[in-house]
Amino acid sequence: MIKKVGSVILSASLLFGNPVFAETNDELKARIEKLEAMVLELKSELAARTDVMPGEKSAAVSEESGAGYSGNNILKDITLHGFVDTSYTFNTNTPDSKTNSLRVFDTQSNSFMLNLTELSIEKTVNKESPGGFRVDLAFGNDAEVFGSSGLGSRSDEFDLWQAYGEFMLPYTFAYLDELDIKAGKMATLLGAEVIESKNNWNFSRSFLFGYAIPFNHTGVRVRVKPFKEHNFNLTAGIVNGWDNVKDNNKAKTLESQILYSPFDNLSLAVNGIFGSERDGINSDYRDVVDFVLTFKPMDKLTLMANYDLGFEKNGVEIGKNAQWDGVAGYIRYEILDWWALAGRGEWFHDRDGVRTGVASSLGVNDVNLWEFTVTNEFKIYKNLIFRVEFRHDGADHNVYGKDSEYINHQNTISGEVIAYF
Repeated sequence: MIKKVGSVILSASLLFGNPVFAETNDELKARIEKLEAMVLELKSELAARTDVMPGEKSAAVSEESGAGYSGNNILKDITLHGFVDTSYTFNTNTPDSKTNSLRVFDTQSNSFMLNLTELSIEKTVNKESPGGFRVDLAFGNDAEVFGSSGLGSRSDEFDLWQAYGEFMLPYTFAYLDELDIKAGKMATLLGAEVIESKNNWNFSRSFLFGYAIPFNHTGVRVRVKPFKEHNFNLTAGIVNGWDNVKDNNKAKTLESQILYSPFDNLSLAVNGIFGSERDGINSDYRDVVDFVLTFKPMDKLTLMANYDLGFEKNGVEIGKNAQWDGVAGYIRYEILDWWALAGRGEWFHDRDGVRTGVASSLGVNDVNLWEFTVTNEFKIYKNLIFRVEFRHDGADHNVYGKDSEYINHQNTISGEVIAYF
């Protein structure tokens, strides 16, 4: 570097040390162009050495020496983000139990709730920086629902929601464009909705999300993208099971996903999970097939559909299998930059009352549930979301609490505030 600076100075002295009138204009122009080229080369090398802490090597120097990425660059790739989600729900049935029947997350009737506070530390991966990780720390009422067994108390209001390491193969070979491996505790592949409410279209969760599928898994997951030209991804994993860090039997569970986006505005995910999930039982498999279709016909309008079909051998009792299935349709329209309207219609059939628990609590062995939800979302500030939601639940049995009795419907009005960074 010092030698190059010296050469530039020497060239300048040679250029201007001679009388200008001793050279022709063409010769002088050639010298100036040569000097400008040397200055540009010097600037380029200086730029490659910027943002280097005292005692550190730059990324360029590290690559020349084979030392890899600098510690400073790794820190730049790490992001910290999170949110606080709070709500209030009014149930027109005013149940004596003070709970909203058959709701999984918004369970408290006529009460404020601290749904979830989440803090995430993440380093995403790419071929230039192939190593990464993610850690999500969660606290609130929702954590009591999705908390995993084998990691402290499952009903605790604190949960290590996700914690995994990730590696992407830093080069392409043959027809394989990407290969990505995750190991640790991860959110499930299944479903149209997610744990983080701010990433959903509605405040309340669907029956499908709450009863048809798991929330998370602990194990190893591999994703491959076979072709660079096509948005086609294949994922497969082997995990301990449904919502458990410590396996509850000797069997393992397999998960899979086929994700295909033939166009920028259309995608289809076909997900599956297969394994034995009950304590100490290795052969009675619980299987779910899950489909999620997303279509964006115009910039402001997005449509989505979700279908689940589940089965568990001897899930009701020995010799009697459990079955469940359901479908949900979603629509979201962005009226203005700060105002969006979303709707959801859904039907869920718990054929044996096992998934919802109504068989054991109310003696209902077969129940059909449906709901219709309308959600108004307002971005009142760049990092602040306010939602107002109306939801009507119905059923073919009296499964919803009203005062001290049960009826076949309930209506709720909810307000939600999400602050995020």
